[in-house]
Amino acid sequence: MGGGRHGQGEQRCLPPPMAPAADDREAAAQSTGAERAHMGWARETQRVGYALLGASARAVEALTDTAGYVGRAWRHRDQWGQRARDVYAELAEHGQSLLHRAERQARRVPGVASAEGEAAGLVADAEDLPITDYAERTAADIAAQLPQLSQRELHMVEGYETRHKARATILRRIDELRGDEPWPGYDEMSVDEILPRMRDASPQEQAAVADYEQRHKQRRTITTHTPS
Repeated sequence: MGGGRHGQGEQRCLPPPMAPAADDREAAAQSTGAERAHMGWARETQRVGYALLGASARAVEALTDTAGYVGRAWRHRDQWGQRARDVYAELAEHGQSLLHRAERQARRVPGVASAEGEAAGLVADAEDLPITDYAERTAADIAAQLPQLSQRELHMVEGYETRHKARATILRRIDELRGDEPWPGYDEMSVDEILPRMRDASPQEQAAVADYEQRHKQRRTITTHTPS
């Protein structure tokens, strides 16, 4: 009996577990931090590897796409070439139209058309003249076509003819046809543009149109709308 009580007393007298020393706790914390840092570095290294692998794959894909594009372009080179020529022709036509429109507007300023014709006549070749096959035609043939020309074109032909054969038949006829237009820019206007202007023209302008048309193109569509 006494031995049993003694044993129980010994159990009650066991000392409590000792808490880890401060140095041990600090060492454990440092060890845990180092492990976490190592794991973070490992994960980041892994991400860098993934990134490099992804970049390499994208580069290969880009090269593959480029090679495919070049291959398709080469196979369809004739089609692309024709398309480029079509675009070039369209742009050239549009640019020419804009330039022609600007020139027409400029020629409606008094004196501009005549000055332009004189300047062009100083440097023009036979192929540049408004009468086809000019160099092969006779003086009488050329003189017969002069009334169809504008004042600008008359000055151009005069400049060319003066620099070359200077045929009196042509130069005399040009001198007869030269003169003021009914209004600035008249020669650059079409019949459809002239007729509306005629409705609002003064009697003096209508008379000038009738006289000018009689000496030049003699367009009946216009002369029938002018006073006799």
